[in-house]
Amino acid sequence: MSEIIKAVNEANFQKEVVESTLPVLIDFWAPWCSPCRALLPTLEALAPLYADSLKVVKIDIDDNPALKARYGIQSIPQLYLTNAGDQVARLAGRTRTQLAAELEEFLP
Repeated sequence: MSEIIKAVNEANFQKEVVESTLPVLIDFWAPWCSPCRALLPTLEALAPLYADSLKVVKIDIDDNPALKARYGIQSIPQLYLTNAGDQVARLAGRTRTQLAAELEEFLP
């Protein structure tokens, strides 16, 4: 995982997501999930491009069942754009271009 993408868990969720001054893109994932691992290069490419307007974090659903339940995660990978911890959008794009286009709709 790149240094610009932060691993978030139940202990630091409040600080990293809810109290963030930027919108947060949450990638709900698990290490055993092949599509989740395939999505990582896309997130690593986009995170630096949006560093001034967006924080990108990853939440391992196996290690954080309360966060999985809070967002109603049924399948992974799952991308949510949040503001102060509240869901703004569920993003479906899986390529860099698709995801960037979706983000542009919600970011200033």
